[in-house]
Amino acid sequence: MDYLPLLRKDKLPHIWCEGCGDGIALKAILRAIENIGLKQDDIAMVSGIGCSSRTPGYVDFNTLHTTHGRAITFATGIKLAKPELTVIVVTGDGDATAIGGNHLIHAARSNADMTVIVNDNLGYQSTGGQYGWTTPQGSKTDSSPYGMFEPNLMSEGMDVLEILKGAGATFLARHVSM
Repeated sequence: MDYLPLLRKDKLPHIWCEGCGDGIALKAILRAIENIGLKQDDIAMVSGIGCSSRTPGYVDFNTLHTTHGRAITFATGIKLAKPELTVIVVTGDGDATAIGGNHLIHAARSNADMTVIVNDNLGYQSTGGQYGWTTPQGSKTDSSPYGMFEPNLMSEGMDVLEILKGAGATFLARHVSM
């Protein structure tokens, strides 16, 4: 399979950290687009802020890089204005489930016709010194070297997929990038 026509070669090599799942997610997206047979001009890829939100910069589609936590809102607007487009949102755990959490829930509730891919790296890797609400208690990350010491929603049993299922999302999946 040749993904090169889908990529902006002038933006490579990427700037993601070694071992990061964002590149793996990008390859899976490109593979799915090719297998489905979508044309580049029929795709709109939207992102917000964070490591995974750099993804649209590497692809040769209609792209939009938006403000923090608002990628799903912008994507909803695109889908309403251009319903014929395949809208893909690539976002991270902070962007989608923290600051953008209500937008994610309402997109599931309204069954917006878009694909939202949340790359959860269990912390805010690009901000430094912070952990996210999905960072497991006791975990140390590159951006929280002293560890997550506070109880968080994940350790209290809150699961994003269960929230979205309760809101009415029609398809949910979880995958680990390795």
